[in-house]
This record gives sequence, structure tokens and C-alpha cells, in this order.
Amino acid sequence: MMKNYLCFLFLIIGLPLANAQIQPAGVRIIDDLQKAGLNAGPAKRSMQNPKSCATDTVEYPYNKASAYLTVSVAKGRGLGQLYSCPKPLVVTGFTFYAFVLPIHKTAKKMELICRLYKAGADSLPSGLPLRSDTLSIDSTLMGGRLAFIEKHASFTSITLDSNYIVTVETNDDTLTAGVVTNNYQNRDGDRENLNCGSISGLWYSGRNLNVGGQAFDCDILLHPHVRYQFGTDFSIKNNCYNVNDSIRFTNAAPFNMSGSKMYNRYLSFNLAYFCHLWDVGNFSGSQYTVNRTVKYNVKQNYKVRLISTVYGYRGSMQFGCVDTTVKDLLFKPDIPTFSGAVNVCIGDTARFTALSADTGVVFEWLSSPTATVPFFTGKTYELHPVTQNDTFYLRANNRGCFSALRTITIKANAYPTALNVLNDSVCAGSKANLKATSNIGTVQWYTAANGGLPFFSGEVYQTGVLTDDTAFYVQAGNNGCIMSPRKAISAFVGSDFAPSAPVLTNDTVICLASTTSLVLNANAGSGLSIRWFNAASGGSSIQNGSTYTFTPSKREVRTFYADAYNGICGSTRVPVNITVEDFPAISGLVNDAACKGDSVRMRFTLPFGTASWYDAASGGNLLNTGITYTVAPALSSDFYVETSSSVCVNPQRTRITAIINEAPVVLKLWGDTICAKNSATLKSKTSGAGTMEWFDSDTSAAVLYSGNTFVTPVLNGSRKYYARAAYAGCYGPRTAVQPLVRPVPFSGFSFEVLTWQQVRVAPINAGGSSIKWHFGDGTTSNNSSVTHRYQNTGSYQIRLVLTSPLTKCKDSTSVTVQIDASSLQGVYSESPLHLYPNPVTDRLYVELPEGHLFQMLQIYSIDGALVLHNNLEPGQRKQELDVSALNNGMYMLVIPGFSPNLFVKQ
Repeated sequence: MMKNYLCFLFLIIGLPLANAQIQPAGVRIIDDLQKAGLNAGPAKRSMQNPKSCATDTVEYPYNKASAYLTVSVAKGRGLGQLYSCPKPLVVTGFTFYAFVLPIHKTAKKMELICRLYKAGADSLPSGLPLRSDTLSIDSTLMGGRLAFIEKHASFTSITLDSNYIVTVETNDDTLTAGVVTNNYQNRDGDRENLNCGSISGLWYSGRNLNVGGQAFDCDILLHPHVRYQFGTDFSIKNNCYNVNDSIRFTNAAPFNMSGSKMYNRYLSFNLAYFCHLWDVGNFSGSQYTVNRTVKYNVKQNYKVRLISTVYGYRGSMQFGCVDTTVKDLLFKPDIPTFSGAVNVCIGDTARFTALSADTGVVFEWLSSPTATVPFFTGKTYELHPVTQNDTFYLRANNRGCFSALRTITIKANAYPTALNVLNDSVCAGSKANLKATSNIGTVQWYTAANGGLPFFSGEVYQTGVLTDDTAFYVQAGNNGCIMSPRKAISAFVGSDFAPSAPVLTNDTVICLASTTSLVLNANAGSGLSIRWFNAASGGSSIQNGSTYTFTPSKREVRTFYADAYNGICGSTRVPVNITVEDFPAISGLVNDAACKGDSVRMRFTLPFGTASWYDAASGGNLLNTGITYTVAPALSSDFYVETSSSVCVNPQRTRITAIINEAPVVLKLWGDTICAKNSATLKSKTSGAGTMEWFDSDTSAAVLYSGNTFVTPVLNGSRKYYARAAYAGCYGPRTAVQPLVRPVPFSGFSFEVLTWQQVRVAPINAGGSSIKWHFGDGTTSNNSSVTHRYQNTGSYQIRLVLTSPLTKCKDSTSVTVQIDASSLQGVYSESPLHLYPNPVTDRLYVELPEGHLFQMLQIYSIDGALVLHNNLEPGQRKQELDVSALNNGMYMLVIPGFSPNLFVKQ
């Protein structure tokens, strides 16, 4: 018995290792199906958005095929196909083409497990299956005709919103299936790497697999059954257009099925444009194109229509699922004008009427420039009563497309409530100074109590030479708010004659900062004295004599009067006006900064007066006047502001600096050389202050990192990044930088746990790389295929490290294996187990002796293949086995704790 056992053990250990390559099935396939071509007949057009499309069978791999090949699927070896998910879709199953390989010459059936997975970041199956269906297939081939080997997996419907993978797998230990692919020999996969395969239960991308040395560049004919909401759409850049703008309509096809070549077969024929029909509403006709650009000549609103079609593969989807969307393109209204007085009397009504040449717009009145909801909508707005100054804003609204704002400022003017008059008494032959004052506003002078036009405006009116009493009428008004009635004011003329008026100093302007006092002079005829007054009429003199000294203390206009006095009558009082001025002081100074080539706006506040800008602290050239100055200097520059009011000029100019910033110059930009699956370091060297900003594309707005050195994410291949210099909000151009990424070997490997605590490993595709195995127990090996025996049971991590002889780049893959006690090891009980009948036809009965219970049972064929494996419930001594499916021949029954037992199936 021991001799037989040793021979059998040799057969098991000597089993050939499962080939790490994808296995071709070598079966000729005939295409007797009919591909969907360019048969886009008329379809119903829907105004529904989104449109529900019928169920389609996505035959993207079939449509790419130049011919058809078959690949084997067995236990531990499965196949999968990746599909994109541009928008949520429902999957209910998939169609594929498979058969039990004829080389087994068996009528037995095998089960294929059809699964749906979410795709991981590596485009391989991720997590547990989302859906699963098990199909039974046979070896019926019918000459390899697709129509006769077509299979359909069905799922409970599931809605997906990310990429997914459908797979075909099996748990069958004895049979192998052939699954149809398109032609990897002709590279039908177009290097899209949509396929994947599992080897020893581990999934690998098709880019890392081969078939007999041939790159596995193909697609697996796994065709998902999908349905989806279409929802064609487009966006309009600047929907509030100006009439001379070019308007671009951007199709949302990249984000729905019409822009996916997997779901829209017309994209396979480079006919993406034929799937989209535009009508831009200007009577120019319809046009087939993906995106559309148009320039309108007439200012109006337009309806833009997009009719899009997804041409699927099967059923009604061959003729297209059509969806329509219509959007309004709106013109931007011009800023409206208005009519109506902005000076309004308090208590009165303010009325404003909006005016615009644009038809169909709605006028909206807003309380602030940031308000979004108008307080009034309509053409004419009335405010009653007006109580205070107010500012509001007017805009034109074209269905949500707004004009710029028109500012309307109301000045609320109070009615005058007090009007005081001061009569004057003069001697004959003199002029009278009549005075009328109001609490607000100005005083108008008339010759009549009603009607007529004013002949003078002001508080003091000096009449002509009078010989008789004379009356006038005054009226107070404040920006049109008139106090009624008019009041009379009189000049009373005495019988005595007045002397001639004196001659006074001319009106004078003085500067407060440079004048401490001013002497006024008056000259009168012989025998007359001079009297000085601070009022036009009445009152007592403030000083007598030919001079009067005035000491200024603030900015103001002062009027003094002088007359000649003969002891009885005073002459006409003659005024002299003194204007006290000063130069203003600057406050609220803003030194602006800008980037080179941009404008700098410098500004400040003045309480009064004017400002002049020069290019020098003294002298120099006059550049500008006013409290703001906008300029675009090439470099940071100093400017000097001189303030003045009337004749008063500040002798000290104020310096204001315009700061011009500039991004540093990039002197050097480079990336290091790395092995794939590592991060690269990108470096820069610049002149001057500033930093570098790094981007993943030349158009991206998101800054990946700010700094002179950027460490990239892990890179699997060469890719470009972009950097620009930045300083104080100023940016240089973006420059591409690309690290050199050397390829690394592919370190995937297959493994098989054998009996006697052994494991057999082999690399999937080592190429010319050097090999080093680490078995997790301190043992290493540099051989390619290795069978390693562990001294102890337990969990071990096997790691394969491949090193490229050219680039010295390394790659490693680790797999954890569980080594259990072998059923053929240890001390075996000499207690006999009872196995009958032997030979056996259908049912084999196994009974253990008293005190022994089943834990595990295995049956091996004579060539060492495991054909039956049972993990049994504890507590059983007897077991009934159905061996009717086994081929006739010799088999070995293995139970832990007992010597192997041979039996014959007939």
C-alpha cells in the first residue's frame, strides 16, 4: 500500500503548472449574425427630456472584430470586459458566446458563473459581485456558428453610476469552456485594454497578459443588456449674448451615451457629427455637427434646438434612440434710461419712467446694486411722499438676462419755512443795501408781488441811487421748492442828501497758511469820516478810520462794508469781499499694485480743492488732474501730487508709488528619472521672488501644489505636468515638464498550493528580468518556476521581485497563502475504513470506524487531478458519494488520518 501511495504522490507533485498565459481554445468561429450598420432610418423624435431608451445589447467588442478567436475558461481562469458608464444606466444581464471544449469529448455539461462587478481604479473587478447568474453549457458547437453558441445571463436589474465589468468564470474542476473574443492577432482591442483575465483567482489587465507570446490585445465578446435615460443636452457660453458676439453651443455628448463609442455605434464609423442635428433659430436651416458656433445679426431671443441620436446595436436601438432639447438664447438688454426730475420737494411725489429701445424687456427697480429681488417691477415708478434723499437702481430684464444698472439718485429738498427781510433807511442820493434771508435755499428778488421774472438772486441787494422810498418783493426757494407768498422789502429815503461813497480795497483772496492779517483801506472826500460795518444795512459800526485789520482763522468768505459819514448822513455802504482759502490735505491714500502690463489705479480723498499729478517732487511734467490716476508703467514708479484750492498751492508734493509686480523668470525646469509605480520629483529654478504652481494640464484651474519642488502621485507611465511662475498674483506662462518614467517588469505570478505543505509558483511574464522569490519563511530562490515545501503550517506571504537588466527597475507582487496539514502527511491510522462497493457505478459509501468522524474528504484521479473535495459537517461517521459523473478509471480516496484508498469506477 505504501508503494502505491508514493507513486500517487509523485503524480500529484509532478503535475504541470497551470500555464500563466491565457489559453487559446483553438476553435474556428463563424459569424452568422448580422452587424448593425449605417441604417439610420427615421425615428420618432421626442420632446421628452430625458428620453427613456429601449433595452440594447451593447455589442461594442463584436463591432470591432476583424475575426473571432476563442479563449479557455477553467477553474481559476476567468475573463472579463470593462464598460464605461457616462451616466447612470440599468444592467439586466449580458450576452456571450461559449461552449464546452470539444477536446474533452464529453456530453457532460459545465456551469459558467456570469458576474457583474464594479470596476476599481485599476479597471479590474473590485469588491464582491454586484449581480451573478449561473448558466449550464454543453459542447454543442454547430461548426462554431455564433448564433448556436449564444448564451444569455440574466440579473435582477441594477442601476450603475460608474464603470463596470462583466465576467465569465467557473468553479468546475474538470471541464473547460471556450469563450469567444475578437481577434487579438489583429489587435482588435485597439490597445484600449478593456479586457481582463484571472489566473489562479487573481485578476490582471489584458495589457499584462499574452496568448502564446501574442499580446492579448482584444475584447471579450461579453455584451451587457442596458437601458438608460438619454437626456441630450448642451450648454451655452454666455447665454446673455451681445448681438455681435459669436455664440458657441457645446454638446453634452461626452457625458451621455451619444458621445460614447461603446453605446453609440456611429462613433465607430467616425460619424459623431451625424448624431446631432442643430437648429439655431435664425432661419439658416439645420446642420449636422457635434458642437455649433453662430453669430446672429438681429438682436432678439432665439430658440435653439438639438436633436441627438444614439444608434445602438440590437432591436429598435439599431435605428436610434432620439431625444430633443430646446433652450432659449437671450440677448443682453442695453442699459435703460429714464425720464423724471431727480430734485423733488419733501412731501411731493417723485415719478420716473423707464425707457429702452429693446422690446419685450421688463423694467426692474432695485434698492441696492447687489439686490437680486426688485422692490418694484414696471415701466413707471412713483414714490410718494418723498421724505429723504434716496438712491435706487434701474435695470432691464430679458427673462433673467439683465442689463447693466442705471443709478437714480433723488435729492429730497425741503420747502423754506422762514423768510426774514431787513429794510434800509438811507439819505437821498444814496444806494440802499436791502437784506433778505431764508432758513434754506436762495432768495429771488422781484419788482411785483406776483408774476414776472426775478431780477436778482442773493441775500443782499444794493439798489441804485434813490431819491424816494422804493419797495421790492422777495421769494425763498430751495431747488424749486418755493415758499409763498412773496414778502415786501423797502428802502426808505430821507430828505437829507448823502455824501459820496468811499473808495475801498478791491475784493481779495488770501491763503490761510501764509497770511496772518489783512489791512483794508477806504478813502473818502474831505471832511468825511470812514465807518466800518459787518452788515449791509443797519447796526453799529465796528470801527472808524480809514483802515480795518482782518485776522483770518478759517476758510470762509467775509464781507465788510464802509461808508463816508458827514455827521448827519452816511453814504452808500460799499462792500469788500475777502475770500479766505487754504490748500487741502490728502487722506485715504491708496498705493495700488498691478502685474506688469496691467494698469495701476492710485487714489485718495480730498476734502476740497484740486489735485495735480507730476513725475517729479518739484517741477516736472503735469501728468493728470483729479483724485485718481490710472497708468500702466513698465516698472514700479513714484508719482507726486500737488494739492491746491484757488490761489493756495501746497508747497510740499505728496509721493504716491505705483507698484509693478512681475512673475519670476523660469531659469530651469526639469523632472527626474524614475521607475514606474513611483512618484517623480519635478523641480524648478527661478530668478527673483515668487514660487511655482503645478497643474495636471495646460487648461486646469486647480493648482496641484505651490512650491519650487513638486512630488507627483505614483506614475505608471510618462505623463506631462505644467508649471508656471507666480508672484503677488502675477503669473508667467505655463510650461510643460515630463519626468522620464522607465518601465518596470510585470511581477504578477500564478501559484498553486499542493499537498505535503508545498506551493508551486511561476511568473506570468518575466521577460528577460532577473527573478527572486521570497517565500515568507526565510527561503528565497532565483529560479523561474519553483515548488517550495514549508516545514510548518501557517500563513505565509510569497513575494516575487523582478528586476529589469536594462533599467534596473524593480517590481514586486505579494500573495498570502494558507498552508494546512497535508492529507498525505503525518501518522496514519491503521484502523480500517469501510469503502463499498468497489468497483462502483453510481454510489460510493464510506464508513469510518468507531471513534472517528469526517472532517474532509478528497478524491483524486490517477493522473493526480483533484476531482472531488468535500468539507463535511462535524459529527458524521458515514458518507454517501455520487460518483456517477466520474469517467471510468482508477481513483484515490483521501481522508485525513487514514491511508489513501484506491477504488475503481466502471
